[in-house]
Amino acid sequence: MTDRENIRELIKKYAEDLAFSEKSRERENRYKDLNDLKIVRPPVLIFEIPWGEIRSDEIKCTNETYHGTEYSLRSQMFQNKYFGGDHCYAPYWSVGVRINNTGIGLSVKERQIPSTTGAYIAAHEYIDQLQTEEDLEKFKIPEISYDREATDKAIFEAKQLLGDIMPVRKTGVSLYFTSWDNFMSLHGIENCYEDLMDRPEFVHEVMKKFTEIHNHVIDEYERLNVLETELYYLHCTPALCHDMPHKDLDTEVIKASDVWCRTSAQVLAVVSPAMQTEFDIDYAKTYANRCKRTYYGCCEPLHNKIDELRDITNLRRVSITPWANVDEAAEKIGKDFVLSYKPNPAFVAGKTFEPEQVEKEITRVLEACKRNSTPCEFVLKDISTIANRWENLMEWNKTVNKVIDRYFG
Repeated sequence: MTDRENIRELIKKYAEDLAFSEKSRERENRYKDLNDLKIVRPPVLIFEIPWGEIRSDEIKCTNETYHGTEYSLRSQMFQNKYFGGDHCYAPYWSVGVRINNTGIGLSVKERQIPSTTGAYIAAHEYIDQLQTEEDLEKFKIPEISYDREATDKAIFEAKQLLGDIMPVRKTGVSLYFTSWDNFMSLHGIENCYEDLMDRPEFVHEVMKKFTEIHNHVIDEYERLNVLETELYYLHCTPALCHDMPHKDLDTEVIKASDVWCRTSAQVLAVVSPAMQTEFDIDYAKTYANRCKRTYYGCCEPLHNKIDELRDITNLRRVSITPWANVDEAAEKIGKDFVLSYKPNPAFVAGKTFEPEQVEKEITRVLEACKRNSTPCEFVLKDISTIANRWENLMEWNKTVNKVIDRYFG
């Protein structure tokens, strides 16, 4: 079998089993209802999987051009078969627009210690590049351009390969801004904390720089008309909405007010709500409020900062982690936002799976959301290891759904 034949066979199976499946269409509607703040059966999703611990399938294609596509297809089909959760798949083949970005004048310099488990996660030691006020001059406003020729070529090649199997669609970019992750990567986490206490004005100047850059990026994406209105996922969380219909990049004008924004400030997990507002929310809302909806948070506990987050006027989703007080979070969120719960990945990291601790965690979340009529979901991510046992993910998925069955049938 030639490389072309191999890839085409894989895409046919992917289309039949996943992309064109009735389950995907049902889940699309459930995602949209959830983002409309309706109480629906919570989606159960698994992302950021340490595939190096699971699969060692030989890549059959000899042409390296196909390797990434083949591995991605085989991984998605493996997950769907054994621990698929409630993932849904677009009924078309996505070809992203090719964007060039000159950068912000600074690039991360670091030493990494890669995981030995097959996970994508690594330890990072960052070199400080923002030591003085003079270093702020290193920041540059990026020049952004749209490579139409490269995009058109990629679409043409995709259609030549699989146009008779499934539709090919040009897709745009999404908005995900993390000023504090960027600051930490350029300055070091200890230095960031020390500056919050000793040089707060310096921190404000850095945040102003990032905020100026983020707003410029939005302006450029609007000018180039490359924003994506039909996001299936925004960094691991369902983003489909009834009131955010698909717009064609070639024929319709797309603005930030048509799309999602995601932002977070994980490094500020330990600061007070007032400091969260002063050093992040007051900046984030200047670009987040330009958008249709905003999803805030990642791995930091936010249960005691919900009131402050309401300054983001289009807030629709809040990330709640195992390190947050989910009872307090659900009470403060109420019916106003989706509680995007991130279950504890440590529960799939052992050589044996213990369902009791998972049942306890999920039950507590569902009870808190039930008391407060809060729509929710479960997104397992940041999985450092599964102890070389993909069965842990299968058992976790079964266990979570068994608990959800008690509440939703």
